[in-house]
Amino acid sequence: MWNRRYIVLAVVLCTVGIVLLQPRSQGFEYTKGLLSQYGRKRTSQFHLLVPASGPNLQLCRALVSSALLGYPPAVLSGWNGTGELDAAVTHLAKVRNVVRYFDSLPPTADDDLFLIIDGYDVIMQLPPDVLIRRYFAVTAAANVKLAARFGDEPAADDVNYPHQSILFGADKLCWPVDFRRPACYAVPETGLPDDAFGLGDDITNSQPRWLNSGTIIGPVSTMRAMFAATIERIAATYDPEYICRESDQMYMSDVWGEQEYARSVRELRLNAIGDIDEQDLVPVGIDGFIPEGADPERWGPLMLPGQKTEFQIGLDYESSLFQAWAGYEDFLAMLSLNSTDDTAIVDHNVSGVPDFALLEVQLPDDLASLTRLVSSISDVHNAEPKDLISTFFFGTNLVTNHVYCMFHCTGEKGYLEELWVQLWFYPYAKALLKATVSSVKAGMSISDTAIDGRIWKGANTYPCSPADEIDDRKAEDSDTGNDEADANEVVYGAWADLANEWLSWEDLCAEHEDVLFGIENSA
Repeated sequence: MWNRRYIVLAVVLCTVGIVLLQPRSQGFEYTKGLLSQYGRKRTSQFHLLVPASGPNLQLCRALVSSALLGYPPAVLSGWNGTGELDAAVTHLAKVRNVVRYFDSLPPTADDDLFLIIDGYDVIMQLPPDVLIRRYFAVTAAANVKLAARFGDEPAADDVNYPHQSILFGADKLCWPVDFRRPACYAVPETGLPDDAFGLGDDITNSQPRWLNSGTIIGPVSTMRAMFAATIERIAATYDPEYICRESDQMYMSDVWGEQEYARSVRELRLNAIGDIDEQDLVPVGIDGFIPEGADPERWGPLMLPGQKTEFQIGLDYESSLFQAWAGYEDFLAMLSLNSTDDTAIVDHNVSGVPDFALLEVQLPDDLASLTRLVSSISDVHNAEPKDLISTFFFGTNLVTNHVYCMFHCTGEKGYLEELWVQLWFYPYAKALLKATVSSVKAGMSISDTAIDGRIWKGANTYPCSPADEIDDRKAEDSDTGNDEADANEVVYGAWADLANEWLSWEDLCAEHEDVLFGIENSA
């Protein structure tokens, strides 16, 4: 067998030889490609953007839960924004501020992965490597289905060939409700069983077929295009008299709705014999609510020749990444898992089906990073990581059996108070925050192994580690005769977007420590 060093040397020599045979104009880019392919794994960055205009307790829950799980420090989009950039005045500020942030990124960031969460009603539950793996798994499965539906050999100039790279959370109702909009009526089926949520016609029994703009993940390149299309949509259709005129979700879902309408037209043409009538895709009479005074006749979007309609948008129908609350109240539970086989038994017939059998929920095998997190605070719990994890309760979707990555409290927000103290990390939140922030500052990758062939790093880091700041303070206290430096102080914060200003714990969340960590853990 060849020694590994000789194999690497042979690859390098072959690469150099091939490069020398290339035209000079191609040499540099060709070399970069080969070295990327045969050398070290490519590194990509993961961004966390949180639209927020000012501090409050729920923003702190989002920030603390993301930080202690190993997400990169959040960038607060639109922080202290004014006018049309003030999210407290208009939800459209979210779109405008995100576009500004994208504009600040170089083209080299196009392959980075970008997560956007609403700042005031989202709580993380699982680490970022789990989220990233599931993102790639869900989009890969969706693209297999799209290829089966539309063919897998698009023309080189086909900008509207259906593909998926952006993932939104799924909702159980179309909002704003107006069933003349393709975003309400032209949407795909979920792929879940018809009786997955029971039988009935209210939100509890409905399928999660509609887009929710509160949780979004995708590559920078396609997110740029989708948000640019949303800005164009706002400019073209904004009606100062319309009650939902400030809804960012309406404009984003309209972009998606026209995408799905165009896909349906494409499929109809692909499979039709003879001429087609696109109006066949629009319901006869509108089966659903429309605003008072609106025309209830058939309605479809005006699709211009050559218009770009494909923005690679899809939904997380099974809630493996993003779990909403409204309409799911009867289908979610906090489950603990058997320490022997990492399973939990569900004996409640949540869907009301007549042939119900006991459900066995398996802890996903993509949660190895939980062990790493728990091991980082072994001085606090003094237990074997596997044994401790078996005592945790995880938020679980009882229909899809997914332990979801994050919870989005759509609807009434009071449940956030109840949920926070049930989360698996709550008793250890302060210790986890300190340990994880230190690891991120030290350059820890998001995952120990490659995901999608890449090593993932946070796009942002902390300006100083807890240990550095505490050590500096101890030195200052020693100089002044004060030997009681507070080694328990939380050193955490977030970045204000384009100002690139560090917002400290005192600026953001110090006043909420008793709630965030529990009184006994905040001292």
